[in-house]
Amino acid sequence: MKIVAAMIAAVLLTLSGGGPAQASWDAPERSVTTAVSSGTLAITQSGFSSLATSYSSNALSATGPVTLTNTGTIPAPYALILSAQTATALSSSASVRAWPVSSASACTAASTASGATGATWATVAPLSGTLAPKATVVYCVRSSVTQAQRFALAGATMVATATATASQGKWASTSTVTAAQSVGNSVTPGDPTKVSETDSRISLSWTAPADTAAVTGYQIYRDGALVATVPASQLTFTDSGLDALRYYYYFVRAIHAANPVDVSPPSATVGHATAWWNNSSWYSVRNASTQLCVGGADGGTVDKSALLSSACGTQASQALKFVPSGDGSYVNVAPKSSTSLFWEDPSDDNMVLRGANDISGQKWQLLPIGSGTGTFTLRNKNMACLDIAGNVQAGGTQLRVASCDGSANQQFALRNVG
Repeated sequence: MKIVAAMIAAVLLTLSGGGPAQASWDAPERSVTTAVSSGTLAITQSGFSSLATSYSSNALSATGPVTLTNTGTIPAPYALILSAQTATALSSSASVRAWPVSSASACTAASTASGATGATWATVAPLSGTLAPKATVVYCVRSSVTQAQRFALAGATMVATATATASQGKWASTSTVTAAQSVGNSVTPGDPTKVSETDSRISLSWTAPADTAAVTGYQIYRDGALVATVPASQLTFTDSGLDALRYYYYFVRAIHAANPVDVSPPSATVGHATAWWNNSSWYSVRNASTQLCVGGADGGTVDKSALLSSACGTQASQALKFVPSGDGSYVNVAPKSSTSLFWEDPSDDNMVLRGANDISGQKWQLLPIGSGTGTFTLRNKNMACLDIAGNVQAGGTQLRVASCDGSANQQFALRNVG
Protein backbone atom coordinates (compact mmCIF):
# COMPACT_ATOMS: atom_id res chain seq x y z
CA MET A 1 0.00 0.00 0.00
CA LYS A 2 2.81 2.44 0.78
CA ILE A 3 4.57 1.49 -2.44
CA VAL A 4 1.45 2.36 -4.59
CA ALA A 5 0.98 5.67 -2.88
CA ALA A 6 4.59 6.57 -3.56
CA MET A 7 4.20 5.89 -7.26
CA ILE A 8 1.17 8.13 -7.57
CA ALA A 9 2.95 10.90 -5.75
CA ALA A 10 5.86 10.60 -8.16
CA VAL A 11 3.62 10.99 -11.15
CA LEU A 12 1.90 14.02 -9.73
CA LEU A 13 5.22 15.57 -8.93
CA THR A 14 6.43 15.10 -12.48
CA LEU A 15 3.30 16.70 -14.05
CA SER A 16 3.48 19.66 -11.75
CA GLY A 17 7.03 20.52 -12.71
CA GLY A 18 7.94 23.87 -14.34
CA GLY A 19 9.36 22.42 -17.63
CA PRO A 20 7.71 21.31 -20.85
CA ALA A 21 7.18 17.85 -19.83
CA GLN A 22 4.26 16.00 -21.40
CA ALA A 23 2.43 12.86 -20.70
CA SER A 24 0.78 10.63 -23.18
CA TRP A 25 -0.67 7.21 -23.45
CA ASP A 26 -2.28 4.94 -25.97
CA ALA A 27 -5.99 4.37 -25.87
CA PRO A 28 -7.70 1.38 -27.45
CA GLU A 29 -8.56 1.98 -31.25
CA ARG A 30 -12.19 2.94 -32.06
CA SER A 31 -14.02 4.18 -35.23
CA VAL A 32 -15.39 7.84 -35.60
CA THR A 33 -18.24 8.75 -38.05
CA THR A 34 -18.78 12.43 -39.33
CA ALA A 35 -22.05 13.36 -41.14
CA VAL A 36 -21.76 16.36 -43.60
CA SER A 37 -25.04 17.83 -44.93
CA SER A 38 -24.57 19.68 -48.39
CA GLY A 39 -26.93 22.61 -49.33
CA THR A 40 -28.90 22.58 -52.61
CA LEU A 41 -29.06 25.39 -55.18
CA ALA A 42 -32.15 25.56 -57.40
CA ILE A 43 -34.32 28.30 -58.94
CA THR A 44 -37.59 28.07 -60.88
CA GLN A 45 -39.75 30.59 -62.71
CA SER A 46 -43.36 30.81 -63.83
CA GLY A 47 -45.68 33.22 -65.63
CA PHE A 48 -43.53 34.42 -68.53
CA SER A 49 -45.50 32.43 -71.10
CA SER A 50 -48.43 34.82 -70.52
CA LEU A 51 -46.45 37.39 -72.56
CA ALA A 52 -47.28 35.45 -75.74
CA THR A 53 -49.48 37.71 -77.88
CA SER A 54 -50.45 38.94 -81.33
CA TYR A 55 -50.56 42.73 -81.24
CA SER A 56 -53.58 44.47 -82.78
CA SER A 57 -55.36 47.81 -82.48
CA ASN A 58 -57.31 46.31 -79.56
CA ALA A 59 -54.26 44.68 -77.97
CA LEU A 60 -51.27 46.96 -78.17
CA SER A 61 -49.57 45.51 -75.08
CA ALA A 62 -49.04 42.29 -73.15
CA THR A 63 -48.51 42.22 -69.37
CA GLY A 64 -47.62 39.25 -67.19
CA PRO A 65 -46.07 38.44 -63.79
CA VAL A 66 -42.84 36.47 -63.71
CA THR A 67 -42.32 34.69 -60.39
CA LEU A 68 -38.87 33.43 -59.37
CA THR A 69 -38.65 30.87 -56.54
CA ASN A 70 -35.57 29.62 -54.71
CA THR A 71 -36.42 25.95 -54.25
CA GLY A 72 -33.00 25.19 -52.79
CA THR A 73 -31.75 25.22 -49.20
CA ILE A 74 -29.15 27.97 -49.46
CA PRO A 75 -29.42 31.66 -50.40
CA ALA A 76 -29.43 32.10 -54.20
CA PRO A 77 -27.98 35.18 -55.93
CA TYR A 78 -30.05 35.38 -59.15
CA ALA A 79 -30.34 37.24 -62.47
CA LEU A 80 -33.42 37.42 -64.70
CA ILE A 81 -32.45 38.15 -68.31
CA LEU A 82 -35.17 39.18 -70.78
CA SER A 83 -34.21 38.95 -74.45
CA ALA A 84 -35.18 37.74 -77.91
CA GLN A 85 -34.32 34.31 -79.24
CA THR A 86 -33.17 35.92 -82.50
CA ALA A 87 -33.00 39.54 -83.62
CA THR A 88 -36.03 40.69 -85.63
CA ALA A 89 -37.70 43.98 -86.46
CA LEU A 90 -40.22 43.35 -83.69
CA SER A 91 -37.60 42.51 -81.04
CA SER A 92 -35.81 45.80 -81.65
CA SER A 93 -39.01 47.87 -81.80
CA ALA A 94 -41.40 46.64 -79.10
CA SER A 95 -41.11 48.57 -75.83
CA VAL A 96 -40.27 46.42 -72.78
CA ARG A 97 -40.53 47.39 -69.09
CA ALA A 98 -40.07 45.24 -65.98
CA TRP A 99 -40.52 46.21 -62.34
CA PRO A 100 -40.90 44.40 -58.99
CA VAL A 101 -44.37 43.92 -57.50
CA SER A 102 -45.60 42.51 -54.22
CA SER A 103 -47.45 39.58 -55.78
CA ALA A 104 -48.56 38.15 -59.11
CA SER A 105 -52.03 39.62 -58.58
CA ALA A 106 -50.49 43.10 -58.50
CA CYS A 107 -49.37 42.70 -62.14
CA THR A 108 -52.26 43.40 -64.50
CA ALA A 109 -52.81 45.28 -67.75
CA ALA A 110 -54.02 48.21 -65.64
CA SER A 111 -50.92 48.31 -63.43
CA THR A 112 -48.81 51.44 -63.62
CA ALA A 113 -45.34 50.64 -64.87
CA SER A 114 -42.25 51.88 -63.08
CA GLY A 115 -38.54 51.71 -63.65
CA ALA A 116 -36.47 52.33 -66.76
CA THR A 117 -38.09 53.28 -70.07
CA GLY A 118 -36.88 53.15 -73.65
CA ALA A 119 -35.82 49.51 -73.61
CA THR A 120 -36.70 46.79 -76.12
CA TRP A 121 -36.32 43.03 -76.06
CA ALA A 122 -32.84 43.66 -77.44
CA THR A 123 -31.75 46.20 -74.80
CA VAL A 124 -33.70 45.62 -71.57
CA ALA A 125 -31.36 45.42 -68.55
CA PRO A 126 -31.07 42.25 -66.40
CA LEU A 127 -32.90 42.10 -63.07
CA SER A 128 -30.95 40.73 -60.10
CA GLY A 129 -31.00 40.09 -56.36
CA THR A 130 -30.63 37.33 -53.78
CA LEU A 131 -33.37 34.94 -52.70
CA ALA A 132 -33.44 33.22 -49.32
CA PRO A 133 -34.24 29.51 -49.32
CA LYS A 134 -37.87 28.91 -50.37
CA ALA A 135 -38.39 32.66 -50.99
CA THR A 136 -39.97 34.20 -54.11
CA VAL A 137 -39.77 37.48 -56.00
CA VAL A 138 -42.27 38.72 -58.59
CA TYR A 139 -41.57 41.03 -61.54
CA CYS A 140 -44.24 42.57 -63.71
CA VAL A 141 -43.18 42.49 -67.37
CA ARG A 142 -44.93 44.53 -70.06
CA SER A 143 -44.19 44.71 -73.79
CA SER A 144 -46.03 46.99 -76.19
CA VAL A 145 -46.17 48.55 -79.65
CA THR A 146 -47.89 51.73 -80.82
CA GLN A 147 -50.68 52.06 -83.36
CA ALA A 148 -48.17 53.62 -85.73
CA GLN A 149 -45.70 50.74 -85.32
CA ARG A 150 -48.38 48.23 -86.32
CA PHE A 151 -48.14 49.48 -89.91
CA ALA A 152 -44.39 49.04 -90.33
CA LEU A 153 -44.34 45.83 -88.25
CA ALA A 154 -47.39 44.14 -89.75
CA GLY A 155 -46.64 40.44 -90.04
CA ALA A 156 -43.47 40.65 -87.92
CA THR A 157 -42.72 37.87 -85.42
CA MET A 158 -40.29 37.09 -82.61
CA VAL A 159 -39.74 34.72 -79.69
CA ALA A 160 -39.14 36.43 -76.34
CA THR A 161 -37.13 34.58 -73.69
CA ALA A 162 -36.81 34.87 -69.92
CA THR A 163 -33.72 33.18 -68.48
CA ALA A 164 -33.47 32.94 -64.68
CA THR A 165 -30.03 31.98 -63.36
CA ALA A 166 -28.89 31.37 -59.77
CA SER A 167 -25.20 30.81 -59.04
CA GLN A 168 -23.04 30.09 -55.98
CA GLY A 169 -19.39 29.37 -56.57
CA LYS A 170 -19.11 26.66 -59.18
CA TRP A 171 -22.76 25.70 -58.86
CA ALA A 172 -25.51 27.21 -61.06
CA SER A 173 -29.19 26.63 -61.75
CA THR A 174 -30.94 27.95 -64.87
CA SER A 175 -34.57 28.13 -66.00
CA THR A 176 -35.60 29.41 -69.47
CA VAL A 177 -39.14 30.10 -70.72
CA THR A 178 -40.22 31.48 -74.12
CA ALA A 179 -43.21 33.44 -75.39
CA ALA A 180 -44.00 33.96 -79.10
CA GLN A 181 -45.09 37.43 -80.16
CA SER A 182 -46.29 38.81 -83.50
CA VAL A 183 -48.00 41.80 -85.03
CA GLY A 184 -51.12 40.78 -86.88
CA ASN A 185 -51.10 41.79 -90.55
CA SER A 186 -54.56 43.30 -90.38
CA VAL A 187 -53.79 46.68 -91.95
CA THR A 188 -52.94 45.63 -95.52
CA PRO A 189 -55.75 46.49 -97.97
CA GLY A 190 -57.14 44.15 -100.60
CA ASP A 191 -55.64 43.83 -104.07
CA PRO A 192 -56.52 46.55 -106.61
CA THR A 193 -59.17 45.37 -109.06
CA LYS A 194 -59.90 47.01 -112.41
CA VAL A 195 -63.43 48.39 -112.58
CA SER A 196 -63.19 49.87 -116.08
CA GLU A 197 -60.70 51.22 -118.60
CA THR A 198 -60.37 53.43 -121.66
CA ASP A 199 -57.34 53.99 -123.87
CA SER A 200 -56.01 56.52 -121.33
CA ARG A 201 -57.63 55.71 -117.95
CA ILE A 202 -57.89 52.78 -115.56
CA SER A 203 -60.40 52.80 -112.69
CA LEU A 204 -59.49 50.70 -109.65
CA SER A 205 -61.17 49.55 -106.45
CA TRP A 206 -59.96 47.61 -103.40
CA THR A 207 -61.29 46.37 -100.08
CA ALA A 208 -60.48 47.90 -96.70
CA PRO A 209 -58.14 45.97 -94.40
CA ALA A 210 -59.53 43.86 -91.58
CA ASP A 211 -58.49 46.41 -88.95
CA THR A 212 -59.18 50.04 -89.89
CA ALA A 213 -58.89 51.54 -86.40
CA ALA A 214 -55.83 53.64 -87.26
CA VAL A 215 -56.18 53.82 -91.05
CA THR A 216 -56.48 57.41 -92.28
CA GLY A 217 -56.05 56.83 -96.01
CA TYR A 218 -54.58 54.81 -98.85
CA GLN A 219 -51.63 55.26 -101.17
CA ILE A 220 -51.88 54.02 -104.75
CA TYR A 221 -48.69 53.04 -106.57
CA ARG A 222 -48.27 52.57 -110.30
CA ASP A 223 -45.19 50.71 -111.54
CA GLY A 224 -43.63 51.17 -108.10
CA ALA A 225 -44.16 54.95 -107.91
CA LEU A 226 -46.68 56.72 -105.68
CA VAL A 227 -49.33 58.35 -107.88
CA ALA A 228 -52.13 59.23 -105.44
CA THR A 229 -53.25 59.36 -101.81
CA VAL A 230 -56.96 59.14 -100.99
CA PRO A 231 -58.86 59.34 -97.66
CA ALA A 232 -59.87 56.22 -95.75
CA SER A 233 -63.47 56.65 -96.86
CA GLN A 234 -62.46 56.23 -100.52
CA LEU A 235 -61.81 52.74 -101.85
CA THR A 236 -61.58 53.68 -105.54
CA PHE A 237 -59.19 55.60 -107.78
CA THR A 238 -59.07 56.49 -111.47
CA ASP A 239 -55.62 56.76 -113.00
CA SER A 240 -55.51 58.95 -116.10
CA GLY A 241 -53.06 60.26 -118.69
CA LEU A 242 -51.95 56.75 -119.60
CA ASP A 243 -50.63 55.31 -122.85
CA ALA A 244 -52.92 53.21 -125.02
CA LEU A 245 -52.74 49.40 -124.98
CA ARG A 246 -50.29 49.23 -122.11
CA TYR A 247 -50.16 47.18 -118.92
CA TYR A 248 -49.66 49.17 -115.73
CA TYR A 249 -48.90 47.50 -112.40
CA TYR A 250 -50.62 48.69 -109.23
CA PHE A 251 -50.50 48.05 -105.49
CA VAL A 252 -52.14 49.81 -102.55
CA ARG A 253 -50.97 50.60 -99.00
CA ALA A 254 -52.99 51.72 -95.99
CA ILE A 255 -51.54 54.71 -94.15
CA HIS A 256 -51.64 56.21 -90.67
CA ALA A 257 -51.35 60.00 -90.64
CA ALA A 258 -48.21 60.44 -88.57
CA ASN A 259 -45.11 62.48 -89.34
CA PRO A 260 -43.57 60.78 -91.20
CA VAL A 261 -46.53 58.81 -92.54
CA ASP A 262 -46.73 55.18 -91.43
CA VAL A 263 -47.54 52.75 -94.23
CA SER A 264 -48.78 49.17 -94.25
CA PRO A 265 -47.20 46.38 -96.26
CA PRO A 266 -48.30 46.58 -99.90
CA SER A 267 -51.17 44.64 -101.34
CA ALA A 268 -50.33 42.22 -104.11
CA THR A 269 -49.19 43.93 -107.31
CA VAL A 270 -51.75 43.51 -110.08
CA GLY A 271 -51.33 44.38 -113.78
CA HIS A 272 -54.17 46.11 -115.65
CA ALA A 273 -54.16 47.26 -119.28
CA THR A 274 -55.59 50.29 -121.05
CA ALA A 275 -57.75 49.87 -124.14
CA TRP A 276 -56.95 50.05 -127.87
CA TRP A 277 -56.80 53.45 -129.57
CA ASN A 278 -59.78 54.64 -131.62
CA ASN A 279 -60.46 56.66 -134.77
CA SER A 280 -62.37 59.49 -133.09
CA SER A 281 -59.86 60.76 -130.52
CA TRP A 282 -56.71 62.83 -130.86
CA TYR A 283 -53.39 61.29 -129.83
CA SER A 284 -49.83 62.32 -129.23
CA VAL A 285 -47.25 60.06 -130.88
CA ARG A 286 -44.18 59.91 -128.65
CA ASN A 287 -40.92 58.12 -129.26
CA ALA A 288 -40.51 55.63 -126.42
CA SER A 289 -36.78 56.26 -126.18
CA THR A 290 -36.37 60.04 -126.52
CA GLN A 291 -39.83 60.90 -125.14
CA LEU A 292 -40.14 63.50 -127.91
CA CYS A 293 -43.42 63.95 -129.78
CA VAL A 294 -44.21 64.05 -133.49
CA GLY A 295 -45.59 67.34 -134.86
CA GLY A 296 -45.53 69.59 -137.89
CA ALA A 297 -43.21 72.48 -138.62
CA ASP A 298 -44.80 75.87 -139.29
CA GLY A 299 -47.55 75.04 -136.80
CA GLY A 300 -48.60 72.03 -138.84
CA THR A 301 -50.69 74.14 -141.21
CA VAL A 302 -48.48 74.43 -144.28
CA ASP A 303 -48.48 71.92 -147.13
CA LYS A 304 -45.14 70.13 -147.53
CA SER A 305 -43.92 71.32 -144.10
CA ALA A 306 -41.57 68.93 -142.33
CA LEU A 307 -42.74 66.41 -139.75
CA LEU A 308 -40.59 67.05 -136.69
CA SER A 309 -39.62 65.34 -133.44
CA SER A 310 -39.65 67.89 -130.60
CA ALA A 311 -40.58 68.37 -126.94
CA CYS A 312 -44.11 67.26 -126.18
CA GLY A 313 -46.58 70.07 -125.59
CA THR A 314 -50.14 71.17 -126.19
CA GLN A 315 -49.66 72.44 -129.75
CA ALA A 316 -52.32 71.34 -132.19
CA SER A 317 -49.77 69.93 -134.64
CA GLN A 318 -48.88 67.25 -132.06
CA ALA A 319 -52.51 66.14 -131.67
CA LEU A 320 -53.08 63.48 -134.31
CA LYS A 321 -56.09 61.53 -135.52
CA PHE A 322 -56.00 58.16 -137.25
CA VAL A 323 -58.55 58.42 -140.05
CA PRO A 324 -59.62 55.22 -141.84
CA SER A 325 -58.16 55.34 -145.35
CA GLY A 326 -60.71 53.02 -146.91
CA ASP A 327 -57.88 50.63 -147.69
CA GLY A 328 -58.27 47.77 -145.25
CA SER A 329 -56.49 48.30 -141.92
CA TYR A 330 -54.58 51.38 -143.05
CA VAL A 331 -55.20 54.89 -141.71
CA ASN A 332 -54.29 58.41 -142.74
CA VAL A 333 -52.68 60.48 -139.97
CA ALA A 334 -53.93 64.08 -139.73
CA PRO A 335 -52.89 66.83 -137.26
CA LYS A 336 -55.51 68.81 -135.39
CA SER A 337 -53.84 71.98 -136.68
CA SER A 338 -55.03 71.15 -140.22
CA THR A 339 -57.20 68.10 -140.81
CA SER A 340 -56.72 68.41 -144.58
CA LEU A 341 -53.01 67.59 -144.27
CA PHE A 342 -51.64 64.09 -143.74
CA TRP A 343 -48.38 62.36 -143.00
CA GLU A 344 -46.58 61.46 -146.19
CA ASP A 345 -43.45 59.56 -147.09
CA PRO A 346 -42.10 61.31 -150.22
CA SER A 347 -39.47 59.92 -152.53
CA ASP A 348 -36.55 61.22 -150.42
CA ASP A 349 -37.93 59.46 -147.31
CA ASN A 350 -38.01 62.70 -145.26
CA MET A 351 -41.48 62.94 -143.69
CA VAL A 352 -43.77 65.88 -144.51
CA LEU A 353 -47.40 66.97 -144.22
CA ARG A 354 -49.24 66.91 -147.55
CA GLY A 355 -52.74 67.26 -148.86
CA ALA A 356 -54.74 64.08 -149.39
CA ASN A 357 -53.24 61.65 -151.89
CA ASP A 358 -54.34 58.10 -152.51
CA ILE A 359 -50.78 56.82 -152.30
CA SER A 360 -49.04 54.18 -150.22
CA GLY A 361 -46.85 56.83 -148.57
CA GLN A 362 -49.94 58.26 -146.80
CA LYS A 363 -51.35 54.95 -145.61
CA TRP A 364 -50.19 53.71 -142.23
CA GLN A 365 -50.62 50.80 -139.87
CA LEU A 366 -50.05 51.00 -136.10
CA LEU A 367 -48.55 47.65 -135.16
CA PRO A 368 -48.29 46.74 -131.44
CA ILE A 369 -44.87 45.65 -130.24
CA GLY A 370 -45.38 42.69 -127.93
CA SER A 371 -48.36 42.28 -125.63
CA GLY A 372 -49.39 45.23 -123.51
CA THR A 373 -46.13 47.16 -123.88
CA GLY A 374 -47.92 50.30 -125.07
CA THR A 375 -45.45 50.70 -127.93
CA PHE A 376 -46.10 50.60 -131.66
CA THR A 377 -44.29 50.51 -134.95
CA LEU A 378 -45.85 52.87 -137.51
CA ARG A 379 -45.43 51.25 -140.91
CA ASN A 380 -46.75 52.57 -144.22
CA LYS A 381 -48.00 50.61 -147.18
CA ASN A 382 -44.56 50.86 -148.76
CA MET A 383 -43.40 48.65 -145.85
CA ALA A 384 -41.21 51.47 -144.49
CA CYS A 385 -41.29 52.48 -140.81
CA LEU A 386 -41.40 55.89 -139.15
CA ASP A 387 -37.93 56.66 -137.75
CA ILE A 388 -36.67 59.60 -135.67
CA ALA A 389 -33.12 59.62 -137.09
CA GLY A 390 -33.63 62.33 -139.72
CA ASN A 391 -32.21 65.75 -140.51
CA VAL A 392 -31.86 68.31 -137.71
CA GLN A 393 -33.89 71.48 -138.32
CA ALA A 394 -34.53 74.65 -136.35
CA GLY A 395 -37.69 73.33 -134.68
CA GLY A 396 -36.48 69.78 -134.11
CA THR A 397 -35.33 66.69 -135.97
CA GLN A 398 -37.20 65.81 -139.15
CA LEU A 399 -38.58 62.31 -139.10
CA ARG A 400 -37.93 59.93 -141.94
CA VAL A 401 -38.92 56.46 -143.01
CA ALA A 402 -36.44 53.61 -143.04
CA SER A 403 -36.34 49.87 -143.34
CA CYS A 404 -38.21 48.38 -140.41
CA ASP A 405 -35.66 47.08 -137.90
CA GLY A 406 -37.46 47.18 -134.54
CA SER A 407 -34.92 49.61 -133.09
CA ALA A 408 -35.72 52.20 -130.41
CA ASN A 409 -35.80 54.85 -133.17
CA GLN A 410 -38.92 53.16 -134.53
CA GLN A 411 -40.87 52.56 -131.30
CA PHE A 412 -43.67 54.96 -130.39
CA ALA A 413 -46.32 55.31 -127.67
CA LEU A 414 -49.81 56.76 -128.12
CA ARG A 415 -51.59 58.95 -125.58
CA ASN A 416 -55.12 60.28 -125.86
CA VAL A 417 -55.01 64.09 -125.70
CA GLY A 418 -58.68 64.81 -126.39
